[in-house]
Amino acid sequence: MKKNLILSFFISFIIIAIIVSPQKYIEVSMNAMQVWAKVLLPSLLPFFIFTKLLTSLGYVKSLSSCFQKVTYKLYKTPPISSYVFLMSILTGYPVGSKLTADLYNNGFLTKQDAIKCITFTSNSGPMFIVGSVGIGMLLNKTAGYILLVSHILGALLNGLLYRKIGFNQPYKKIDNNLQAQENSLSSCVMDSIFSILLIGGIMIVAFIIIEMFNSINIFSPICYALSKIGVDANITSSITNGLFEITKGCLEISSLNCSLTARTIMSCFIISFGGFSTILQAMAFLKNIVTYKFFVLQKTTHTILSTIICAIICFIVF
Repeated sequence: MKKNLILSFFISFIIIAIIVSPQKYIEVSMNAMQVWAKVLLPSLLPFFIFTKLLTSLGYVKSLSSCFQKVTYKLYKTPPISSYVFLMSILTGYPVGSKLTADLYNNGFLTKQDAIKCITFTSNSGPMFIVGSVGIGMLLNKTAGYILLVSHILGALLNGLLYRKIGFNQPYKKIDNNLQAQENSLSSCVMDSIFSILLIGGIMIVAFIIIEMFNSINIFSPICYALSKIGVDANITSSITNGLFEITKGCLEISSLNCSLTARTIMSCFIISFGGFSTILQAMAFLKNIVTYKFFVLQKTTHTILSTIICAIICFIVF
């Protein structure tokens, strides 16, 4: 009851803020929709459709069978988890979470396997890391590749931390003809469209919350306190915004007046955590598998590992 009361008060506050300044929040929503339409829709929707088809057809068996010993020995998960990892690092958030949920719902992963799978397959992709952040924002391709390597290595190490979750259970063998009879192209497209629309809606909510927090200067006390120990208020603001929305955070970090090494390390921190917007997107698919608390925990450990790796590489390369 107490949690519901706090949440109800928070939602009411958002509604009041929108009513008081409708034009501002309409513009914020439009900005979120532009990011969704120009970045996420064209890059994610095709992958959603075709990965859904591959899962439905059972073709993932042949793609993942060669990694059977590796995935079992390292992470105590079935070989199909290697397919999820591969797709996650190729396409980015929240494909790994969606594929894990699809495979769990189809009976190809047990709940324990799905939970362990999440810990190394919740990843951003090269298009965003190298293209958008490295080249587009930091204006340095080398920084982009450092971010990508650090992020992937952090994910692989993160999975090792959680490999002993639950008990090992027999997993369902994939029949190449089984799911093909149950899913058609139209159903895969419809499911994918629903998923991408869901992501767009969550992005709008995240952008509105960020704008509302910035309007009431909710992070000002934190910025002020850290400024007393020498931390630039702009750095604190950029990171706190990135903890809510990854793209906005990385964009603000790239414009900071500090070294490329510092901006690269901070960008790695934001990318690996993903932001609460990305976490909400992932949890929209994983709500029947894992709790918010565990998902945030494993993203935190992933962030720590990736950031340490990034710092080491940066001090060697730059």
